[in-house]
Amino acid sequence: MLVITQRIRVDWGHCDPAGIIFNPNYFVWMDASCHNLFKAAGVPFVKLIATSSFIGCPLIKNETEFLKPAFYDDVITLSSKVIDFGNTSFRLHHRFTHNDEELAIGREIRVWAYSDQENSRKIRAKPIPDEIRHAVSAKCTIDVTV
Repeated sequence: MLVITQRIRVDWGHCDPAGIIFNPNYFVWMDASCHNLFKAAGVPFVKLIATSSFIGCPLIKNETEFLKPAFYDDVITLSSKVIDFGNTSFRLHHRFTHNDEELAIGREIRVWAYSDQENSRKIRAKPIPDEIRHAVSAKCTIDVTV
């Protein structure tokens, strides 16, 4: 499967008063990494949202193991990949490291979602198109650090 990597500098605003990373930041980075992964695979989320009732890939489950802390000014690496597909859902694996030491491991389940035509406050999971599965299944690693 496609793996994306990105380096993240832990800024002062990412930390608690002791200079240790505030753990909710990992969830923000995992969410962004999901979208970056599809972008790197050439999946046009912006076009899909603009031209259909597609609304994205809402998170339905998330769990993270925090193994070691990161500190102010550390440069950490996040690696993310889809590990498998269901009919309407997929599972992602996220790995945070600093100097090759694991800091945190995150797992997410997301659905391929569209707005409900009858009730705008509801969403509907629909089958993930084969071309999307194929795009994300490329066997390569892409660094998406900006």
